[in-house]
Amino acid sequence: MTQATTLTFACALTLAAAAALGAPQPQRGQAPAGPGRGGRGAGAEFGGPPQGPNDVPIVEVVGCLTQGPGNAWMVTSATEPVKAPVGFSKPEELKAAEGRALGTLRFRLLGLVEFAPADHNGHRVVVRGLWIKDASDPRLNVTSLMTASAECK
Repeated sequence: MTQATTLTFACALTLAAAAALGAPQPQRGQAPAGPGRGGRGAGAEFGGPPQGPNDVPIVEVVGCLTQGPGNAWMVTSATEPVKAPVGFSKPEELKAAEGRALGTLRFRLLGLVEFAPADHNGHRVVVRGLWIKDASDPRLNVTSLMTASAECK
């Protein structure tokens, strides 16, 4: 396939999926509705996608980022997970996290490559992600990783 054909195919699939989910479709020559355009966007400013009792919630924890066995990244001394909005933490949330008491929990972090974890190693971080509840190996599939403080104490 040519690049143009591939792009056209991808757009058609996206529109078909959106139609199946009941999203409003743009008319020919009209910009698609979305965040900032009066549409029903799934951005953080709109609270993100609906989260019902059967959905996996986005949660936030504050803790210390460390590299564990097998080069796995962990957040240690972590707080209890709390439901969080989709998106990155705001500056005032990072400032508040800097003063929060650390906890005793530990989470293995998944999908962290995009966040350059080595740059945050040893820092107090705010992590948001999908919580995979497993008593023997609790994990967070990371959607946001931000440093609250360069020291974790």
